[in-house]
Amino acid sequence: MTLTKRVATLGPSTDSLPPEELTQLLDLVDGVRINLAHASPEEVATRIQTVRMYEQARGRVVAVLVDLKGPGVRVGKTPPISVEAGDKVVFKLGEKSDGSYIPIPAKAFFQVAERGDVVLMLDGKLRLRVEEAGVDTLVAVAESSGVVTSGKAVVVEGKDYDMSLPTESDVEALKKISHLSQEVDYVSVSLARNCRDVDNVKTLLSELGFDAQLVVKIETRKAVDNIEELVQCGDYLVVARGDLGLHHGLEKLPLVQRRVIETSLKYGKPVAVATQLLDSMQNSPTPTRAEVHDVFTTASTGVDSLWLTNETASGKYPLAAAAWLTKILEKVEYNITQSPSPQDTRDRFAKGLVELAHDLDADILVYSMSGTLAKRIAKFRPMRAVYVGTPSIKAARLLSLVWALRPLHIPAESYEEGLEKLIATRPASSFVATYGIRGGIHFVKVKFQR
Repeated sequence: MTLTKRVATLGPSTDSLPPEELTQLLDLVDGVRINLAHASPEEVATRIQTVRMYEQARGRVVAVLVDLKGPGVRVGKTPPISVEAGDKVVFKLGEKSDGSYIPIPAKAFFQVAERGDVVLMLDGKLRLRVEEAGVDTLVAVAESSGVVTSGKAVVVEGKDYDMSLPTESDVEALKKISHLSQEVDYVSVSLARNCRDVDNVKTLLSELGFDAQLVVKIETRKAVDNIEELVQCGDYLVVARGDLGLHHGLEKLPLVQRRVIETSLKYGKPVAVATQLLDSMQNSPTPTRAEVHDVFTTASTGVDSLWLTNETASGKYPLAAAAWLTKILEKVEYNITQSPSPQDTRDRFAKGLVELAHDLDADILVYSMSGTLAKRIAKFRPMRAVYVGTPSIKAARLLSLVWALRPLHIPAESYEEGLEKLIATRPASSFVATYGIRGGIHFVKVKFQR
């Protein structure tokens, strides 16, 4: 049982798994991610239905997260284009290409790029120096090699695109799955720069009937510059290392990652890290030593969750990738250097529960209608599992991606009844047990072994 939560991205690779292997994969994760940029509405519906059928069969909740494409610039439709160092590469404004040039369907790219700029692609592996820049055509010389395919992100080093959120494509993507709105727990927004962007997307979600929390992907320079602002308005933050590495340069990525994590922990906001955790496992059944060390070190900082992306969505070994992530997380020794200061009496109560449970070497049991107290407890980073009973299946799913929380769907007519049902699930354990704060006299039950 891991304190750090695990997310697997569903895609063609998981779709093709035999049912028993897909069940094994879902056993190994706490949530799943579906990228709307690479899935049809029918594929989204099928994947969500599969997860919900698993929940019913297994009796455990799994969060569903959908990922919006956002306002970034990506390659249009094209056959694979092989680029070697020294090649001259042409970019043209357009939706598709025959493979003789790279199609870019966004004018913003040509408005930003100038002679001498560096264009980054393929997570920074492909670098191209701009020689000629026009209103709808750009010529660059490749400084490295790679194969360009449809849908790949295109970044101008050191510059952000001035594009608003939500995009038309994001609005259309959400409308097409609005009939699934109650089955989506988190919506991840790409390339948000400030709270105005975040609030615009939240308004859209409300208008379309989504009862989901908003995940802010920290990817751009402006997002990092505004991290103190974004951590206040986002429900969950994620260090999206793919685009983030493009915008900041790979050598700066560890410092930026640490800054985002520490700021999130300082304010008690859930935070995740995604992209290239076990990247080699797209083609190998085992990770590299460097990847194991990266996952171990990243988890030890106290992030709420780690997300597998291409490893499970399109890699050859999705089940092995999820198994290795779990195997590594089970060995993590935590070294958390940042923690929030209690902001009110409820925070102080939550922190006191964590300290009491630690002193007694006991589990924490909480019965909560909405999960608010459980999330307060989690932000003080207890070092043992926190079992959370709730009558709300939606609350249970949301809590499943928060540090150390083990949500259980337990219907009850009152806090007291719910807490007794929760206690009955842990008959042999030492515990500190309580329920959501209502004001007035509040009870805490303690059981410990002599």
